[in-house]
Amino acid sequence: MDTPEPHSSLNRLFIQALLRMGDAGEIDPACRLAAQAWSLLRHDQPKEAKRLNDVLHNLTNPSRSRESRVPAIASSRLYPPTA
Repeated sequence: MDTPEPHSSLNRLFIQALLRMGDAGEIDPACRLAAQAWSLLRHDQPKEAKRLNDVLHNLTNPSRSRESRVPAIASSRLYPPTA
């Protein structure tokens, strides 16, 4: 079984923290942090940057309820199973 690279694991934890911030009503700070992280990763780690972009869009989507936010981010689209 392949172990995920450290930046992928750290990004996963960061995304979970951002989503919890959003769930707590701290959407603006969560979006700012996601955007800063995206900017750092976009050239060297485009896959991880895309995950942050997806989080940013999820946090700012007014049609999603709080309950629907976490399952959308935890989907296999963001983190496909590793075998």
